[in-house]
Parts: sequence; structure tokens; C-alpha cells
Amino acid sequence: MSRRTLLVAALVAVAPLAALVLVGTAPSSAAEVPTTARPAAGVVVSPDPAHDLYVGTGGLLVPARDWRRGGGRPEAAGCPDCEWRVSVLCTKAEFAAGTCVRIDLGCPVGEVPVRIWLRHQGGDWAVVGQACQGGTPPRTIAQVGSQVRDRAEAALPALRAGVQPSAGALVTVPAVFRTGQPAAGIRGADLSVLGLDVRLDARVRWQWSYGDGAGGWTSSPGGRYPDLSVSHAYVRPGTLIAHVSAVWRGQYVVDGLGPFAVPGDPLQQDADVTVVVRSAHARLVG
Repeated sequence: MSRRTLLVAALVAVAPLAALVLVGTAPSSAAEVPTTARPAAGVVVSPDPAHDLYVGTGGLLVPARDWRRGGGRPEAAGCPDCEWRVSVLCTKAEFAAGTCVRIDLGCPVGEVPVRIWLRHQGGDWAVVGQACQGGTPPRTIAQVGSQVRDRAEAALPALRAGVQPSAGALVTVPAVFRTGQPAAGIRGADLSVLGLDVRLDARVRWQWSYGDGAGGWTSSPGGRYPDLSVSHAYVRPGTLIAHVSAVWRGQYVVDGLGPFAVPGDPLQQDADVTVVVRSAHARLVG
């Protein structure tokens, strides 16, 4: 089995969220560029499959260090419904035949100059930029987002729910609840995902169920007495189980692009709190 066949098999195994196909043959020199340049504005062109190195769908993430010309990098990343192609600027055969001229894109040794093609749904193919492409297949926003979700889940502050008085609340006297989490959520958390710098923001709301049929949503994490921002007065004695869900929605910026929503359902944490409620007895003294 060839190295290229193994690479395609690996892509299918690790990247189910994006259609990504490896095709064509990369040129032998990073400076081999055909005479065809980026078309003028308004000119409709179609890519030549003979030059395709990678093709796929979804947002295409080209690292800033690899992008060379054209302003389409954010457009390519921010189009989840687009098709894209990464095509070599010159094949080995074209270079050997003398049909290419050398245009220096400053690609490092081992990388080749490529065009980035993009097609919106119902639209035509257009070149949105030129870049340097190494042996690692391009990343997609879907691939990055899947990794970000896993990292974000691990980065969530622990949910440490509690209640005061811990020894038991009194009927009609508010019990004070807390989550032990920051009201601001997560702001600017630095992550490294697939070798790329990612900054994560996540906001949180809490849903309480106090065990007696009452409850609701709040943007306050609660706290210890005298913080009554999350509190509840019970009308009957007993032992009840209060439940709280912390629901997180996040977005991230990757390599200067975005923000993109963390994919999938909101992240959720859950905790139970046992609340003992006692009757209050009046006693005349003095």
C-alpha cells in the first residue's frame, strides 16, 4: 500500500466531519508556478482537476503562516457549505516541458505553491488566494471544532453546588444556593488544537430545580450568605434533592479566524444538593 493510500485512509478515519480527498501529484519544487495568474474580478473560471492536490467541503482552514496572496482566507474558513480545492500551480510534467515560470511565493523547502479555489452553493469556482502546502492535508473548521469541543469540555470549571445552612434550613426562611462557578464563564482560554492556536470563550447559565416543584434559570452563580441571588424558601419540612444544570455555549477563534461556534449541543454539567428543611417552633421567653 502506497504512502498516499495510507494518508487517504487515515483521513477517512479521523475526519468524518468533512469531505476531504487527496488527488493529483505535487510538484517537485516549491518555486514551480504556471503562467496562469489569478483571474480578474468578475471572470468565471473552473479548476483543472489535473492540478488538484486536495478537494473537500466545509470551511477550509489555511494557517496564516502558509497563506501568501489574496484576501480569501477568512472567506474559505467561514463558508461551511462551500466546496474547495487546493491545486498545485505547476505539475512536474509542465515544469519539465518549460510551460511554467518561476514565481517565488516564499514557500519553505518541502512545501509547494498552490491555488485555493472556492465555490459557494449554486455558484462558480473562483480563486480566493495562493498558499504554500506541505505534506499534511488541509484542516477544516469542522475538524478543529470537534477537537475544540473536547478541549472545552475538559476546561469547564468544576460545578461545586452547595446550600446554606448546610445543617438544615427552616420553613419559610430562604435557603441559599451556590454553584462555585464564575459568573463570567470562560474568557480567552488559550488552547492548542491540531498545532493551531485557539482562544475559547464560553458563557454559562444555570437551571435550578429546588425539589419541591419550584425552579428556574439564572445568570448568577449564587454564593454564600448574605448573597441571596440564588435562594428559595420552602413551605413544608422534609428532605429534598435540589438539582442544578450548568449549560455552556462557547465560541472560539483559531489562528486569527472566527469566531466560530463550538459545534454540537451546549455543554452541560449537573449536580444534586440534599436540602434538609425543618419546622420552626415559636417559644415565648422572658
